[in-house]
Amino acid sequence: MIKNILIVDDDKRLRELLKDYLTEKKLKIYLSEDFSEAKEILSYIVFDLIILDRMMPSGDGIGLIEFIKKLSNTPVIMLTAMGENKDKIDGLKIGADDYLSKPFEPEELFLRIKKLLNLFENLKNNKIKISFGEFTFDTSNFVLQKNDRLIYLTEGENNLLLKLINKKNDIVLREELADQEFDETELRKVDVQVTRLRQKIEINAKQPQFIKTIRGKGYKLICNEI
Repeated sequence: MIKNILIVDDDKRLRELLKDYLTEKKLKIYLSEDFSEAKEILSYIVFDLIILDRMMPSGDGIGLIEFIKKLSNTPVIMLTAMGENKDKIDGLKIGADDYLSKPFEPEELFLRIKKLLNLFENLKNNKIKISFGEFTFDTSNFVLQKNDRLIYLTEGENNLLLKLINKKNDIVLREELADQEFDETELRKVDVQVTRLRQKIEINAKQPQFIKTIRGKGYKLICNEI
């Protein structure tokens, strides 16, 4: 089935370039140049994924992300200016599922689209068990098993693992893993919780096989291919 994708960006050249490239990848592409037009389109077309620029002359993309997430759980990829970390973090906190800094290669965007579409398709098909090594985590009831043996996790460890699983094999910012409005103290708590989780699932917590540290950014959970 062909997937419907909405691109919201005020840069006409970029919109057309992405439309041409992604159409060749067998995706059905719709375009919008501002947020008000995007809301109108969203009122009568159901999309499988939405790509939107974080900041445009017509306003802030945060409001549109909130609007989208109230309508459905449609995945959102947010485009941001290079180095604007606060924009990325604000978008992720409000519900964006991924982000990409401009400038970027169309192929990288396509790979991120493909990954999110596959993830959400798996969720629709009730593929709720995610595996990494000999471990299996059931996202419906927060049960972690190693082969047939149950591994006890605290509520915080369950939530941390779920956040990593939601972006499996991709980087999750430390800020995304924080439970509250974050500051450096909250980010250090994330590091401590990751250390504790590693002690339960890694053979050697100091040389982790599954939860990798991405220096200066966050963490990545290495999962088995589905």
